[in-house]
Amino acid sequence: MTKPKFAICDKDELYCMRLDEYLRGNLSLPFEICSFTDPLIMEKFVKENVVTLLMISESVLMDLEENLRKLICRNVLILDEGMGSLSMVREDDKEQDVNIAVVNKYQAASGIVDRIVSYCADSTEVFDGLGMRMDGGKGKVLGLYSPLGNCGQTTMAIAMAEYLAEKAKVAFLSLESFSSLSHTLGISSEEDITDLLYYAECEKEKFGLYLERIKKTRNNVDYVMPAKTAMQIKEINLDRMNNLLELLIKNCGYDYVIVDMTEYPSDFFEIATGCDKIFTITRQHPADKYKMMVYENALMMSGYEELLNNTVKCQMPDVKDKRSFDLYLRDLLEREGIIDGAKT
Repeated sequence: MTKPKFAICDKDELYCMRLDEYLRGNLSLPFEICSFTDPLIMEKFVKENVVTLLMISESVLMDLEENLRKLICRNVLILDEGMGSLSMVREDDKEQDVNIAVVNKYQAASGIVDRIVSYCADSTEVFDGLGMRMDGGKGKVLGLYSPLGNCGQTTMAIAMAEYLAEKAKVAFLSLESFSSLSHTLGISSEEDITDLLYYAECEKEKFGLYLERIKKTRNNVDYVMPAKTAMQIKEINLDRMNNLLELLIKNCGYDYVIVDMTEYPSDFFEIATGCDKIFTITRQHPADKYKMMVYENALMMSGYEELLNNTVKCQMPDVKDKRSFDLYLRDLLEREGIIDGAKT
C-alpha cells in the first residue's frame, strides 16, 4: 500500500534537514516525507504527484507567484517565520478548497509534531485511517492488579512496559484516579484515557490520529494518561475496554498493552479476566496474606476461576536494587512465556 506523501519546503537547508530528520524519527504517522529547499522543485513535485499534506515556510509562500492556488494540494501547513506576510493567505486562497493552518516555525520540534497530528485529526476525511495498521500486533494484554495497597504495582507495570518496549510495540493504560503517573514519568497531557475511549467509539476512522495526539512516549512506551476521577474510571465498562483494546492491537499494531488496574472500573473482574495474564503482587506479612485469601475466595465464590488461573503471583525485590529487580522481571517474563529467553 502506497504511503500518503508529506512534502516539506524551507529554503533554510540546515533547518529543513533537521526538521526532516526529526519528523522521520518522531512522527509516527505513515507518511512518505519528501523535503525540498528549492520552491521551484517543490512546485514541480507537487504538480506531478498526489501530495496529501504540504508544509511550507512563510518565505517560500512569498515566492509563490499566485500563492497557494498554484499548488495542487488541499492541505497546507505554513511555518510562521514572523515576517508579517501571512496576510498573503487571502480569503480567495481559502475559497479554493485549500485547508490552511499556521504553525510557529521556531518552537520545539516536538511542538511541530503535535501540531501536525492535531491538524490531521481536525481536518477533512482525507486523513481517515491514517495511523492505522491492518497487520496487527501480537495482541497480548498484560494486566496488573493486587488487593494490597502501596505494593509497588505501578512501578512494576512501568518497568515491565519499558523492558518489553526494547523489542516490541507497547502501550500503557492506567486505571487509577488522582494518579501521580504524570509526575512520575515527567510528562503531561491534557487528554487522557476517557478521551481515547470516546474516540474509539465515535471516531474510529481517525482513531490512529487521536491516539498519536493523546499518547505520550517515554523509553519507547506509549503512555495514555489515566482518568482524573474515580467516577470516570467507573464508567469504563467491558464493552468500551474491549473496543479500545481491539483498536490498539488489531488496528494500531501494538504487541503488548499493559493495563495497570489500580481502581475498580465497571466490569472490573470481566476486564481482568480478558487479560492474557494478571500479575498480582503479594507480600509475606500475615495481614497481607489474609487480604489475599479474602480476594481469592471472592473470585472463587463469584465464578471467576479463569481469572485465578491467569493470575501470576509475584513478590517484587527491592526496586532500589536495580540489578536484582531487573533480573527478577526478566526471569518472571521468561517463565510465563512472554519472552522467549533469548534476550540477555
